[in-house]
Amino acid sequence: MTKLKKLAISIAIAIIAILGIATVSSAYYVGQRLTLTEAQYLYSNNIFCMEHGQAIKGQMDYTVISNVRIEGTKSTDQTGKTIDHWDNARFAYILSQDNGPVKWTGPVANAIWNFGYTWMKDVGQYHAGLYLGFAGTSTGDYESGYNQAANDYANEISNINNVKDNTNKNNIQVVPYEKDGKQYMRIGPFNWSFGGKLTQVNVYDQNSKPISGILYSSYYGNEERWFNVGSIESGRDFYVSVPMDAGVTKITKIDGNMQINVKGVNIWFLEATQGYLQNMLIREPYDANQNIGLSFDYNIDVLGNLKVIKVNQDNTEVKLQGVGFYIQNKQLGKYVKQDANGNISYVNTREEATEFVTDQNGEIYIENLIVGTYVAYETKNPNYGYEFIEDGKEVNVTVDKTTDFQIGNKQIYVKLSGFVWVDKVSGKVSYRNDLYATNEHPEIDDYQDNFDILLDGITVRLKDRTTGETVMETKTANGGAYQFVDVLIEKLQDYYVEFEYDGLTYTNVVPHLENEQNGSKSAENAEVRDRFNKDFSTIEGNTESTGITLNENGTKVHDLSYNIDQNAHTATLINNGQYPITGNTDEGGYNIRDHFTYGMEEIKWINQGLYEREQPDLALMKDMQNVRVTVNGYEHTYEYAQRFVNQGEYGDGFNVGVKFGNKYGSMSYTRAIYKADYEYMNESDASKELKVYATYRIALRNEGSNLITRVNNIVDYYDKNYTITRIGTSLDQNGQVVNSLSYNVDTYNDSNYSKAIIDTNLTIEPQKQVDVYVEFELNRETVLNLMNDQDEKLENVAEINSYSVFDSNGTVYAGIDRDSNPGNATPGNKPTYEDDTDSSPDFKLEVADARELTGKVFLDSTSGELMTGEIRQGSGAYEDGETGIEGVAITLTENTGSGKVYNATTDSNGDFLITDFIPGDYTLTYTWGDETYTVQNYKGTVYNKDRYDANVANKEWYKTDVDTRWTDATDDYALREQIDNEIKHITNSTETTIDKMNSTTPTMGIGVEYDTTYTASSGDRYVYQIRNVDFGIVERARQQLALNKRVATVKVTLANGQVVIDAAVDEDGNITGSKDHLIYMGPSETSMPENGFVRVELDNELIQGATIEIGYEFKATNESELDYLSENFYKYGIVEGDVVKITPSAIIDYLDSDWAFDNELNSNWQIKTQDEIKDLVAEVVYNNEESTINEKTILYTESLKEQQLEPTQSATTNLQVSKILSTSDDLTFSNETEMVALDKTGGSDPEEVPGNYIPGQGHTESDDDTAETVIVTPSTGGNRAFLIPTIIGVTALIVLGVGVVLIRRKALGNK
Repeated sequence: MTKLKKLAISIAIAIIAILGIATVSSAYYVGQRLTLTEAQYLYSNNIFCMEHGQAIKGQMDYTVISNVRIEGTKSTDQTGKTIDHWDNARFAYILSQDNGPVKWTGPVANAIWNFGYTWMKDVGQYHAGLYLGFAGTSTGDYESGYNQAANDYANEISNINNVKDNTNKNNIQVVPYEKDGKQYMRIGPFNWSFGGKLTQVNVYDQNSKPISGILYSSYYGNEERWFNVGSIESGRDFYVSVPMDAGVTKITKIDGNMQINVKGVNIWFLEATQGYLQNMLIREPYDANQNIGLSFDYNIDVLGNLKVIKVNQDNTEVKLQGVGFYIQNKQLGKYVKQDANGNISYVNTREEATEFVTDQNGEIYIENLIVGTYVAYETKNPNYGYEFIEDGKEVNVTVDKTTDFQIGNKQIYVKLSGFVWVDKVSGKVSYRNDLYATNEHPEIDDYQDNFDILLDGITVRLKDRTTGETVMETKTANGGAYQFVDVLIEKLQDYYVEFEYDGLTYTNVVPHLENEQNGSKSAENAEVRDRFNKDFSTIEGNTESTGITLNENGTKVHDLSYNIDQNAHTATLINNGQYPITGNTDEGGYNIRDHFTYGMEEIKWINQGLYEREQPDLALMKDMQNVRVTVNGYEHTYEYAQRFVNQGEYGDGFNVGVKFGNKYGSMSYTRAIYKADYEYMNESDASKELKVYATYRIALRNEGSNLITRVNNIVDYYDKNYTITRIGTSLDQNGQVVNSLSYNVDTYNDSNYSKAIIDTNLTIEPQKQVDVYVEFELNRETVLNLMNDQDEKLENVAEINSYSVFDSNGTVYAGIDRDSNPGNATPGNKPTYEDDTDSSPDFKLEVADARELTGKVFLDSTSGELMTGEIRQGSGAYEDGETGIEGVAITLTENTGSGKVYNATTDSNGDFLITDFIPGDYTLTYTWGDETYTVQNYKGTVYNKDRYDANVANKEWYKTDVDTRWTDATDDYALREQIDNEIKHITNSTETTIDKMNSTTPTMGIGVEYDTTYTASSGDRYVYQIRNVDFGIVERARQQLALNKRVATVKVTLANGQVVIDAAVDEDGNITGSKDHLIYMGPSETSMPENGFVRVELDNELIQGATIEIGYEFKATNESELDYLSENFYKYGIVEGDVVKITPSAIIDYLDSDWAFDNELNSNWQIKTQDEIKDLVAEVVYNNEESTINEKTILYTESLKEQQLEPTQSATTNLQVSKILSTSDDLTFSNETEMVALDKTGGSDPEEVPGNYIPGQGHTESDDDTAETVIVTPSTGGNRAFLIPTIIGVTALIVLGVGVVLIRRKALGNK
């Protein structure tokens, strides 16, 4: 029964579900309200929930909020809004599938949950009535077999919709053909990619109208197959055939339609009225067809054009104008006719046809011809020299192209012409351009200079190089022009043009083949020109007006004659110009055939350019370059060369009108020689005696613009007093001749001159000059003779004797100096001089003023005060107002072996002067020291070390910073050490033996002249003065050892043993300890006594028998200024070395004889007798009526002899004395002391003299002192003898009382 019940219930549910489905399948509308049950949902295959996880239960109310229909990728809602989206295809695919038997887990339900939200987000929410939250937020990954399939379907549909034109429009061809007796034009290939199937294709003509009668085909291998539109395959090439009679000239567009099958679904979206329930959709899937339109633009011409081009057969670049043609279509057999509007028609006869004539470009252009073969017939050819073509020429006209049809004609004849000119250089332009230029022919003027000349009468020949024959000959006329006519083109390769002209006057310009019109095309044969030039290899003079030329072997070839003009100082060659030579186009590299181009009527500008050959121009200038004086190993070079220095005044010095004129032609030089130099003799080494060397500079100048010259040799006429020592081409840095040249001294019959031929062989570039230097010697004897004969002058003349000329490449060049004849001058006869000759200014010797050396010895001022612990140092330089030191001996010593010594002494201002000394290496020594400036307490002032080192390295230091008057000498340090050693141990009997110091400068290299070894000169007299070689002395660091004696302690003990005073006194006078009854007054210039006092005040009854004890402190203090034991500090002020120290070696104390001296308390002191101290003190100390030494106990100590004190340091020793007092005694006690010996490690002599203190005289020097006077006097107050017992009694009572109180408290506390 239970099973039957369950079965019945299931059947009932199914029936209800079926009824529900039927209900759902009815048409719905937006806004409709529906009620669904859970069973209807479960058993309906078309109802699905959109929100995963929402409730489905019981009876559920819904509202239809939207209706969307999807076909392919497009969705359309109830308002007609369409959205094209890839998600539509995917969603339609999912909703078109079977969900299976289980609703909840079916693949469609899961796929909706996976994708429903995405579709709603990308598409649905944009349709009417829908919103993003309708599908919840589920984008899960629920199991469904439709997920990937839906993606694939959507991609496929998208690709099908994407129609693509793959046609390569550049490869489209139009080919005419015949099918089934009808003419077509096959156009293609086309290639499209598409999905589905084509249902319609339309082809449009030039008027955008569809073309009828179209055929479609494709090639399968070599087989062409025709078919209808529906058989066109995606991705395969296909062709469109247009009937020839359709009047089509262009394909502009192809369009059509394509049909594809897609999935369609009609969807109603149901919104739950209760928020907790699921939103639903109801699907209605179906299959649909989608039509897609396609359209592609093309621009395909289907007619052809023809261009006939008439050209030179051998040069197609040459177009022939005016040639006539008839054009015939071969297939039709008809001629082309073109009306005024360019429309084409075809006629039967030539008479009806159009005669087409080539334009200036040689072209005929005909448009819109039907495809086929055409024939062109030539009707006329007006161009000169061309043959006429009788036969027609065929060409094929292709569709959509212009066919270029080139027809050539043969050329037979040409003309040749040119001109001959001389290329001139204008005054403003300094170069030749090798091109013809004149305003007469502006059509070829690239460069107009108005100076080029056209030459008539030049022979011009047209020659055949294969036979050597002259084909044609003419002469230039009417402005240098020539022409050859009717020249066979086929023979041009064998022809050349030859020109004949004067070879000495002219040569060819550089051919400029690239300059077609105004360039030269001809050149000379190199061997001919070379032979011509070599006959002028060397040019030499013979007589005043004749000369010769030699070839390269030295053989005479030509005699030369000159026209002499002595007033103008010129010699010019007499030349009639009869030296013919030829040039030709072959040598110019000009091949006539190479310069002919088919189409040329005339080969023009076969020119011969000439230019006037430059002639050389050599010039010579001579001057005295320098005079070099040597003596005692020193030399000086005096540079003269005033002609060279002032060349600009007379045309670089080579202008004959100036150099032979009054000013420069009569110049003379002098050289002053020092008397000390020419009188100096050295018997051991005569080479160090005076010698004078005169060097002359001979400048050889190439004044030409382009030619290189070589001066082979020159002749030098020189004064017989001279002896040649060296000849060369340059000078070293000392002005001496180097780079030697060879020479020969020839016999010359003249009383004043000797003659030398100098082999120069110097090559000179254009506008350049080279120099030859000739050095002559005058020995000491000759100099003395010249000095004694003040009227004698030395002369020198030079001339070019032989030369050669070369072109810019160094090749021998035929040329004659334009204004001089080499080797024809007579020395001393200036009218015979030309610009290749010159005489140097005369040279004369005279006496120079003596050399001088001056300086000053001065005191370098420092402070007058003692500067304890500081450095005393001068400025190292003389300053205005400082004291000059008189009487210093000055010694100038030459140190190279000459033995020369010069002496002087400073005057009252410290100045000195030394004169008339020879050159050499000198030192200057200052010998000084007197009672005022002792060598113990003074020294050479500080010398800057860097400056000293620089001066040692530079022997000309005395020329540096002359006006700053530095000290220039340093002391003899070894002598300084000897001086200081004598005063290291000082007592009253110390004596010194050295009283002079030698201070010497670094070596001074004193040259022949003061300023370097090389000076510019024109014979000037020089003032030779070495100034301000100064030396300063300065006070040394002061040495002072002070001795101070004072009362340090005071103690008074009464006769009963009671100590009433026990006090200590410090250096500042402060008293500590028991100081009642004690008064202290420190030393002061205002106190009485000045040395201060210590007063003890006691009652008379207490004085008697009391003992007073005084402790004295002796303090030795080094109050010296800083000094250091090093040469660097001593000389240069560089702080290094040990500080100079002083030791207080021995002290004497003159103790008041009333004092008791206890040896045990003063073990470091000894009592001395007067006899025992006589070696320590001066006699006046003990042998003097004013001395109180007899009232003194003499104490002596060496307790500080180990104390080496630096400046500001001190050392102390003590003395304890006592005395038992008595009221009957004089109770005033004094005490005096003095240093009697000291030791130093170095330094100056102290001002204080040990052992000279006279007792009783009071303090006189820093090394003696008197302690405070000790005075004992009765008390000035009442009798205070009772005080002590009273104080003792009161104190005892107080102690007793305090003790009783403490005992009672202790006792009470114990209770």
